Amino acid sequence: MNNKIVLDYSQRLKDLNIEHSFVEHPSLTEVVDVMNFIGRPISESSATLVMKADDRYIAFIRRGDTELDIPKVKQMLGIGSLQIASPTEFTKLTGLLSGTAHFLTGLETLVDKKVLEKEYIYGGSGSLEITTKYKTEDLGKIPNSQIVDIANIKVKPIILTGDTPSGKLHIGHYVGTLENRVKLQHEYDTYILLANIHAYANDYRLAQKINENVYQVFLDNLAVGIDPNVSTIYLESGIPETLELYSYFLTMVTHARALRNPAIKDELKYKNLDPANVVMSEASVGFICYPILQAADILGFNANLVPVGEDQSPVIEQTREIARDFNKAYGDTFAIPEAMIGRVPRLVGTDGKKKMSKSGGNAILLSDDEETLKKKIQACYTDPNRIHATDTGKVEGNPVFEYHRAFNPNIEEVKDLEDRYRAGKVGDKEVKEKLFTALNTFLKPIRGKRKYYEDRPEVVKEILVEGTKRARKVVQKTLRKVKEKTGINKLIE
Repeated sequence: MNNKIVLDYSQRLKDLNIEHSFVEHPSLTEVVDVMNFIGRPISESSATLVMKADDRYIAFIRRGDTELDIPKVKQMLGIGSLQIASPTEFTKLTGLLSGTAHFLTGLETLVDKKVLEKEYIYGGSGSLEITTKYKTEDLGKIPNSQIVDIANIKVKPIILTGDTPSGKLHIGHYVGTLENRVKLQHEYDTYILLANIHAYANDYRLAQKINENVYQVFLDNLAVGIDPNVSTIYLESGIPETLELYSYFLTMVTHARALRNPAIKDELKYKNLDPANVVMSEASVGFICYPILQAADILGFNANLVPVGEDQSPVIEQTREIARDFNKAYGDTFAIPEAMIGRVPRLVGTDGKKKMSKSGGNAILLSDDEETLKKKIQACYTDPNRIHATDTGKVEGNPVFEYHRAFNPNIEEVKDLEDRYRAGKVGDKEVKEKLFTALNTFLKPIRGKRKYYEDRPEVVKEILVEGTKRARKVVQKTLRKVKEKTGINKLIE
């Protein structure tokens, strides 16, 4: 490290006996990106805010997961105005560029006490390419500083999402919901459901297979980038309170409404059952009512946002109906959730006919090795009317090009391939080879992370056990509120 600003800062910290070290990284402006690179939760980050308090400037140090309680700060300081210093003011006061603030600004400094709840905290260094790791017990040595109670933990909106464990996840799951989970997990309190009770509704006799599938789906979530330090992954059956909420909601949905859900009819078609005769079908009662159980899953967390595949939109709408009906009867209790559909709502399978699915035999799995991936791409359906490479080809509805658009980051290459394919100037071989390169590059780090967790089953189990415990506490709180609102146990309390 040869950054003079950071080296000078390090010497000043040493002179004050403040224990510290540095982490080098690419130039990053967002705290979330820095903490992702370091691999630590946002609660271990800090922000130094230089603010103008009436006619003087004060530095505030708070944790990354908190926000200043402005009315409390004003009252404590006896001031009427408090606003962030402009970039020009900041640089003039500190000698640093905006966004690079460290802890020694030379100003009166107020350190929120929540910073000290962590043994170490990460903060600025004077450079966008270097982050400082501080021992928090030394922060009282900052000149002209006080430890005060001036910040509150940010209340994040809530995400509930998850998977019915029917086997390993595929690239359609990634662009449908997984991608959004990973992107949003730092902005939302994220709960990820391993819906094993839903799987029993499909076939209750497959207990061992369901457990195996749960484990594979769990590994896939970790492999794509779900951070167990940030998101909570839990097992549905480990929260019996969800089933109690489910029992309430069953009484709220009419028989006709349950049978009318388009998601049920789509699933029946997928199972080769007659959607026009749901009553006489071989589907279990639990299967017919799975959208109501899903409503209990979602409302148990008072989720604001539910990343789902396009086919689950009707389920979210039924959940919204249940929430509104309950709120109308007993007062505001549940948030009204919104569905979030992925950037590719319904990825076609390698056969070019149906939606991608493992049971349909037309899926590229997130865990496929290079050789398997290559074979699947080579066998992938293209344009059946195109016999020779010089024939004009159809790009629309061609799964090879759908996958290019979804997973090949080289937009110019994709456009060139599409133009040449339409003009009969490129063969399927080249198009598929370049798709293999793009998809293999995408899947390689996912395979690596999956292998890391596969080799550490005790770590995986601990993540799931602890996640289920945390999730259960949330649903228990919701259930208590529902019981209080309805007074269902009033006569025996």
